[in-house]
Amino acid sequence: MKRFCLADIAGPFYDPEKPFRNWSSFPYYQIDRDTAPYVDLEQLTWGVSRACAYLEQIQAQGYTGIVIDNLAHLVTFAIAPDYVYPSDSPEYQRALSYRSALLPLFERAVYLGMQLFVTADFQWSTLALRQYVGRLTPDNPRLVDVNRWALTELFTTIPGISGIVIRCGETGGAHNQQGYHGHMLYTSTAALRALVDSLLPVCEQYHQLLIIRTWSVGIGETGDLIWSQQRYREVFHGYTSAYLLASIKHGPMDFFRLLPPNPTLGLPGPRQIIELQNRREYELFGMVPSSVARLHQQILLHAIENPQYAGIWAWNATGGWGGGRAVLASDGWSLWTELNSAVTGVLVGDVKRDIPAFVQDWCAQRLGADLGPAVADFYLASEGILEAGWYLGGLKRGVATLGAIYLPTLLWVWWMRPTASLVIWVYLSTAVDNITAALEASFDAVVRADIYANHIAQFAEAAQPIVASARYFAETLAIGHSIQKMMLRLGFAAATHNLALWNEQATQADELIQQLIAYEQRWNADRQFPPLELSEMKRFLFALASNPQILWRRARLAQRIVKQLRSRRRRRIYLASGVGTMLLTGLFVRKSRRSLGVLGVVASSMFVPAIRRRILRATFPWLSEQLYLLPSIFFETGPAFTEWS
Repeated sequence: MKRFCLADIAGPFYDPEKPFRNWSSFPYYQIDRDTAPYVDLEQLTWGVSRACAYLEQIQAQGYTGIVIDNLAHLVTFAIAPDYVYPSDSPEYQRALSYRSALLPLFERAVYLGMQLFVTADFQWSTLALRQYVGRLTPDNPRLVDVNRWALTELFTTIPGISGIVIRCGETGGAHNQQGYHGHMLYTSTAALRALVDSLLPVCEQYHQLLIIRTWSVGIGETGDLIWSQQRYREVFHGYTSAYLLASIKHGPMDFFRLLPPNPTLGLPGPRQIIELQNRREYELFGMVPSSVARLHQQILLHAIENPQYAGIWAWNATGGWGGGRAVLASDGWSLWTELNSAVTGVLVGDVKRDIPAFVQDWCAQRLGADLGPAVADFYLASEGILEAGWYLGGLKRGVATLGAIYLPTLLWVWWMRPTASLVIWVYLSTAVDNITAALEASFDAVVRADIYANHIAQFAEAAQPIVASARYFAETLAIGHSIQKMMLRLGFAAATHNLALWNEQATQADELIQQLIAYEQRWNADRQFPPLELSEMKRFLFALASNPQILWRRARLAQRIVKQLRSRRRRRIYLASGVGTMLLTGLFVRKSRRSLGVLGVVASSMFVPAIRRRILRATFPWLSEQLYLLPSIFFETGPAFTEWS
């Protein structure tokens, strides 16, 4: 059976002249309009032209199909048996515009013999749909009906469509755009199976594939579906339809390195597509080399041993928040992402291919006999440089999960923003296998990156963008190393009750602040390569320099929270939230008998789910900022915090 080799196709639709940040899907936020025809037809037509050229590029690399977003923007409910959208509504008119504008791309895919899949967040909604449906609950018959009607329309109006890809584990929050919203309704095994049971007959009727993504972010019963073998079996047992597939991340978390293979790979149930990422969102978005040669070869060597393995879905644009214009280049992807895509396509066709030789040939053909070998060497070396300089190596043996989340080895920086979260740094200071060795390896990675940058600079006239990328890589790794060195030692001081070490590090805060400012000044004006987002880190360092004792108390509180969270018993996590609320609030309230009584009531109320949600929604983002609890990026990205609470 021929294996899937799919790629997303969002990159060519991004306009680098317009603001962009959220890469979670097709750039609807750049294209949707509030007035008729409700889309920017000029950008959309321009994007289709680029996407058709891109389509032929990835087919030449070995890809057999594309995945495009999304169901909500492509359905009108015009053929539904009941009245859902008025024909003059923005949702109705916008869907007609998108279907018409995207038709040449769909037809080109059919002509080339490539499969076409459309994504959908479940549950998606619009204002008009919510007015029709009423209550948004998984068992609402009207909601079940509109989902089935939407699939029917998709399958009967999109030429050459092969199926739909469903995401249930990360919707809402920052994913909401222009009146299109997501809701995490299917967070229990029963609800998710009911969704599959309602949609699968429609797919079978129209001979379309239903692909269920197991990606989940720790919310609800299915929050561990991404990695839990038990949860996976509960969700998929008994399904035998050839029209049902599961799409799993290559590891037990997001697209991180230094993690084991996904434990659910090869389990009984549907055939499995493995998700890979060529534009590495956690590794500076394709602005720098981030080779997947060894990573993807190891993943696919493991995958082909499993009878359930059905192919891959590689992301060349999707994922993350951040990045500069160098992410997009002239064709909708950077040189580094294009090379990663080529490597992945080759490996799917021949997993034992000599990839270093392939990379050398690719770079020589693309960049010439002089520059090509230098770029190839830099690209291949980037994998080890990133693992040592960006990831801090691996975590200690036995460190795996925290609640329903499987821990990545990269926690100190999220996309472009290094965190000042004391909880994260206290945790890392005790979870990194060897702090001294990790920092030495990180420094060595900076030195290696600098050597490559200096070598490539010899070709400045012929390769200015590559020279700039190499220099940016080296300088960003260097600033990252300085942050790691300071914050790991602070975290270790808090974890080991070492006030002397804490005070010693605090005296160096001003020096690090000056390094951060110099780095920002170097890259702030560069739209191709924007600097790391350092406001959170600078705010922390200014506070540390001016009053280290206040931050010491907060760091010790973070140490207690980490200790509680490491407990595997859920009731202790709730206890941590209750006691934590009392302690945190106590930092800002005079400790009179009356105030302590109030704090006791607040802490006790954390055991009542409805009250806990309201309290967290109202207070936690502010408390987190004041006390450096969670990375600030958490309140900007992903599902709304109310989903987490």
